[in-house]
Amino acid sequence: MFSSLILRRLTPLSQPKFYLFSTSTILGKPKNAGGGGQTKAAKRVLSDADLVSSSGDWSALKSQYDKLLVELRELYSKQIQLRTSSLAFEELSVTLPPNKKSHQLKELTQIVQKSPQMFMIDMTRHAQYIPNVLEAIQKSGLNVNPQQDGTTLYLPTPKVTREHREELAKNAKKLADQIIVKMREAYSKAHRNVKKQEKALSQDLVADLDKNLKLRLDGYIAQVEKIRAEKQKELLNSTF
Repeated sequence: MFSSLILRRLTPLSQPKFYLFSTSTILGKPKNAGGGGQTKAAKRVLSDADLVSSSGDWSALKSQYDKLLVELRELYSKQIQLRTSSLAFEELSVTLPPNKKSHQLKELTQIVQKSPQMFMIDMTRHAQYIPNVLEAIQKSGLNVNPQQDGTTLYLPTPKVTREHREELAKNAKKLADQIIVKMREAYSKAHRNVKKQEKALSQDLVADLDKNLKLRLDGYIAQVEKIRAEKQKELLNSTF
């Protein structure tokens, strides 16, 4: 009896069990949604070609995103500069009543540089638009405080101080944020259009399309943030 007890204690422990599994089972096959017996397809990353063939929105949406990136770079090159040039004022977009159509300031008047530190705008011919011009200047990010004398606007260019650099950097962020808002609005419109296709397409395909459109949006927003960061670094760290 004693010997049998010893033998029983010396009996090896059961070997651990190992289970093999395939990552394709996890990543590629439907996954149970939980309790209802229904399955939910794993989300797929679609190519641009797949997006275009499945949703007509992507081609137009991508074009909008690309144009907005170009718009941001142009705004930075013209309006967010340490040294203000007449070009920044000439191509300033001014929204005019009654149809709220945008016009470049040079279409309304001539911008004259009176001195290295002063620009002048004669609004005699379009005095009724002075409030619109002032609003456009204030929202431009140029960090210029216009002074009005009758129908003449004087635009003193600020000295390149640390405060001026920091203000321009803040304005660079504001312009980038405005571009991101426009991108989100464009995505929201495409998102609504995709949702309308649920009856014609499968629910899983619609979910894939929507997720991929969101991934593209996130990628473009990352590009905006990169452009903004590079511009702010240039403004804050340049030597002049």
